[in-house]
Amino acid sequence: MLTGLDSFSPPLPPGRPALVLGLGVFDGVHCGHRRIIARAAELASECGARPAAVTFAPHPRKVLCPEAPPRLLQPLDVRRAALLRAGACWTSVVEFSRVIAEMEPEAFLQELSSAAAFRLAGIVVGENWRFGKGGKGDCAYLARCAEKMGFCFSACPVVEQNGEVVSSSAIRAHAAAGELDAASRMLGAPVSLYGRIEHGYCLARTKLNAPTANLQAEYGVLPPDGVYCGAAVVEGKIYAAAVNCGVSPTFAYGDGARRLEVHLLDFCGDLYGKKMELKLFAFLREEKKFSSPDALKAQIAKDIAAVRNRFVKETL
Repeated sequence: MLTGLDSFSPPLPPGRPALVLGLGVFDGVHCGHRRIIARAAELASECGARPAAVTFAPHPRKVLCPEAPPRLLQPLDVRRAALLRAGACWTSVVEFSRVIAEMEPEAFLQELSSAAAFRLAGIVVGENWRFGKGGKGDCAYLARCAEKMGFCFSACPVVEQNGEVVSSSAIRAHAAAGELDAASRMLGAPVSLYGRIEHGYCLARTKLNAPTANLQAEYGVLPPDGVYCGAAVVEGKIYAAAVNCGVSPTFAYGDGARRLEVHLLDFCGDLYGKKMELKLFAFLREEKKFSSPDALKAQIAKDIAAVRNRFVKETL
C-alpha cells in the first residue's frame, strides 16, 4: 500500500482528475528534476491532464541503508514548494518503507492506477530511475506497461554540466568540497543550509561587537571551514550574512565541534529557536587563529564590508 498517495497539497479537486505524475525523490529539486516536471507538464497538455509530482520520504537509502543515510539537501516542505514552482499543480508524499521496496513493479503500478483521488494519465521519470523489488522496474518496463495499461509515458535523459551528470549526490560532493559555483549551477539556485538557531557562547557579541546566530543545520551540506558571504532568510525576510564555518580557533572552545556562526547585517532582534535558511554565495577566506580578539575584530569588519558589497551584487 502506497501510504500518502491520495493526499495531495494543495488538495486535488473532486472527481478524480487525470494526472501525469513526475516520480522521484527530487532532493534539491535540481535542474534534472525540473526537467522531469517540465516534461510532465508537456505530456499532461498533450493528453488532457494536469501535472503532479510524487516524491518519497524518508529517502529510500535511509530505509535500505540506515547505517549510511544521505544528508538531505532541503526539508520536505521546501522540496514540495520547489516542485510546485517547477510546474507541478499538486504534490504528494509517499511514505517509503521496506514494504514498498519489496513490491513487485507491477504491484506498484497497480497502486498508482487504482488510486482513489485521481486517474493515472501518465508517468514521467528520469531515464535511470528504477523501482520495485530488486530495481526490476526500469524505463523499458514502464514503456511496456504504459502501452498495456493505457497511460502515457516519457523518460527524461540525464542533464549534464561540464561533462558531469547533474544529481543530488554530485551536489552534495561539490558543496562538501567548497565548490559552491558548481553546486549552485546544478541546483539552479545558491547552496542552502536549513535549521534552527540555538544558544552559543555569546563571545561574538561580548568581545567582537558582531553578534552571531549559532545555526544547527539539519539539512544541506556544510562546506569546508572558512568565512563565507551569504544571506539568511528568517520569517520571510532576507539579510546579508557573514558566515563562519569551523571551530573558531581564536577562542578555542575546546570541544572541537564545527559550528555555523552567522552574523546578520543590519539585524536587531532575538533569533533563538527560529528557523533559518542560510544561502552561501562565495568563499571569502580561510578560518585562522588570530593573535588577539582585537585582531579578529578588525578582520571581521573587513569581512562584513566584503559581504555587504557582494550581497548587493547578488541581489541586483
